Amino acid sequence: MSQNAMSQTTTSLSVIIPVYNEVELLGDAVRQIDSFVARHFAEYEIVIIESGSTDGTGVLCDNLATELASVRVIHEGGRNGFGSALKRGYKEATKDWVWFVTADTPFPLESIVEAQKLFPHYDCILSYRSEDTRKSFFRKIQSVVYNTLVKTVLGLRVKHVNSAFKVFKREVIQSLPLISNGWFIDAETLYWLTQRKVRYTEIPVPLIDRTGGHSTITLSTPLTLLKELQRFLQERKKFL
Repeated sequence: MSQNAMSQTTTSLSVIIPVYNEVELLGDAVRQIDSFVARHFAEYEIVIIESGSTDGTGVLCDNLATELASVRVIHEGGRNGFGSALKRGYKEATKDWVWFVTADTPFPLESIVEAQKLFPHYDCILSYRSEDTRKSFFRKIQSVVYNTLVKTVLGLRVKHVNSAFKVFKREVIQSLPLISNGWFIDAETLYWLTQRKVRYTEIPVPLIDRTGGHSTITLSTPLTLLKELQRFLQERKKFL
């Protein structure tokens, strides 16, 4: 038996990649993710949710699906928001565990190997930022304020609401009544995990600043998040 085969787990993995206008990064990112995951998971899929890109990303996605047997592409047909793409990805996942990764790969892919060791004991593995290499001081302040506000309002005990690395058992993430179509999806997911007393743990994962492409987070994003929080507080009662 080869060393590669010995290192693979029998647990299967769905990798969800939501994309909008990421033609500069997506090709290399997907190939890197495919190569990495293949070394650690005998069975896996990469599901790209493409949301009406205007820069050629849609065509690139289809080319990647032709090039790589593991890749499946779903075109949303319009820009409906990060949360919308993520919800669609969760719904389409078919493997045991579901892991979402954005095209800028904001954390080391090796983090999934550390999380693997905890799969038998938890229903989801979350993360907190052990290191933050973002260049913008303003973004760091935004994050602190947002985390404090959301944890207080929603009663969350996690260390970081919007730390990027998260991996879930498929039946768990597919059972959550997710509402948000925007960036608030992360906080909402944590809220429902807490409400349903899902077994989770947090591991330290560094945040890596993007080195190419363009972030869709803007100065107006915090205001949009507050509006999404308000809407969620109004609508969550339907599912309690």
